[in-house]
Amino acid sequence: MSTQVYLLTGYLGSGKTTLLQKMLTHLRAQDSKVVVVMNEMGEEDIDGEQLQGFGFPVKKLLDGCICCSIRGEMTESLKEIITSIQPDKILIETTGVADPVDVIDGLTHPELYESIELKGIITVVDASRFSELNSRFQSTSALVKTIRNQVKYADLLLVNKIDMTADDALEKVKRKLSELNPHAPVHLTIQSDMDLHTLLTVTRLPDHVAAQGEAVSHVPVQKSIGRMSAVDRLKQSLGLRTSSPSLFNSIETFSYPFAGPVDGARFEDFLYSLPKNVYRAKGYVLFHGREELISFQHTDNQVHLFPFENHGPKMVAVFIGEGMNRDKMIADLEKCY
Repeated sequence: MSTQVYLLTGYLGSGKTTLLQKMLTHLRAQDSKVVVVMNEMGEEDIDGEQLQGFGFPVKKLLDGCICCSIRGEMTESLKEIITSIQPDKILIETTGVADPVDVIDGLTHPELYESIELKGIITVVDASRFSELNSRFQSTSALVKTIRNQVKYADLLLVNKIDMTADDALEKVKRKLSELNPHAPVHLTIQSDMDLHTLLTVTRLPDHVAAQGEAVSHVPVQKSIGRMSAVDRLKQSLGLRTSSPSLFNSIETFSYPFAGPVDGARFEDFLYSLPKNVYRAKGYVLFHGREELISFQHTDNQVHLFPFENHGPKMVAVFIGEGMNRDKMIADLEKCY
């Protein structure tokens, strides 16, 4: 019997991890044998720490995007998981800048092809930011292409954060989603909350059509396990165009380990002052006068801080963006102590 694979995609901060947590709560009650595969672009794993308490194995793929530079690592990891654990389901949460078509290419490796069944691509859309991210005037062409592909190739669209979106803006988002993907069912949500039975019965759309008119349900089998070539890695390090351009080539990440507790008000001001080219900030920090760790999430001008009782995660901040001024950001962080 094939292992069912669910692919969760969507841009940074759209609500994928929140949805994943709800899915795991539902599946734990059903006593399902589940493995989670988490992809983080940086060297530090933040979201994976929050999934440890569900009792399911979590495989972390760090420091790269599974749609390009560590696609081969994903393939090898899935082979190992299927052989050693034989789970009923594998839930894959991609990094926010992953192109789902490239991820499917990694899932269709010959050694995996008969072992897994891709149940569907579930794309979480941040309704409050979609129009801006989809604009060629406000985003890079690579980002726009990825955002649109995440919608175009979805089998189910979860339109999240509708409580933070004006009615007229939400209608505009829905029209654009229907234009990009007229086939996938659309569910409007707050905090990624929807009927989990409906979600888990998602199926691949047989008449799904790619931009070039090719059926996505017949993605060619990948012929080899591929990482970014040595030449492409050298080109990327020199800032040159690689032979396989993708958004990951322009997205950068870095992590900052905290030396000790920081001032809560100053740190919150720091998060709100981050420039637009910092797409995502997240991590764990300790505030002066507080005993519990604080888990923080930043997306554009949205900042969320909440206590995290588990003292296991180390105090670290992870930033994802393009053209970030690391020296200035670190200098501003140093002022928070």
